[in-house]
Amino acid sequence: MAIGILLVGGMGTRLMPLTRDTPKPMLPIAGLPVTEHQLMAAKRAGVTTIILATSYLSEIFTPYFGDGSRWGINIAYAVEETPLGTGGAIKNGAAALNLPAGSDEPIVIFNGDVLSGHDLHAQILLHHNRQADVTLYLTRVSDPRAYGCVPLDSEGRVLEFLEKMENPKADTINAGCYIFN
Repeated sequence: MAIGILLVGGMGTRLMPLTRDTPKPMLPIAGLPVTEHQLMAAKRAGVTTIILATSYLSEIFTPYFGDGSRWGINIAYAVEETPLGTGGAIKNGAAALNLPAGSDEPIVIFNGDVLSGHDLHAQILLHHNRQADVTLYLTRVSDPRAYGCVPLDSEGRVLEFLEKMENPKADTINAGCYIFN
């Protein structure tokens, strides 16, 4: 079991005018909003509660998703009155979790505009089995120059996070799904 924070607050400016009246995570893919695909994948992975960390057009999410009972998952909302950036959105979402003291349930944080075929359940199991504090989903790309890269040691531990560069030190990049204790 795990709980999640789904970051769905961005403006989607590169997709204007599509995102003028619809937040990017609510744009349909295969007939369903991106966020709905993510909720179903999270549920399959064992996530029982998700906080939707919203900002831009936040009022669109609640009428569609409500409390999540339609999907068999508990949904709550953390609304940013002004955009807080990724770190601020995570902090705002974490405050809405209302975790009891001593809770050891992992917290999955993922980006609301990324659809991935990665095995979230396997990532949660890896996190648990390694008794990690943080587990990142990284992916390899043939040309990482357009991304920041994440070099690893021989045991798969992160050595550093590097910004975009002409000659990247690694071909592993952050793929936008984190698990924290």
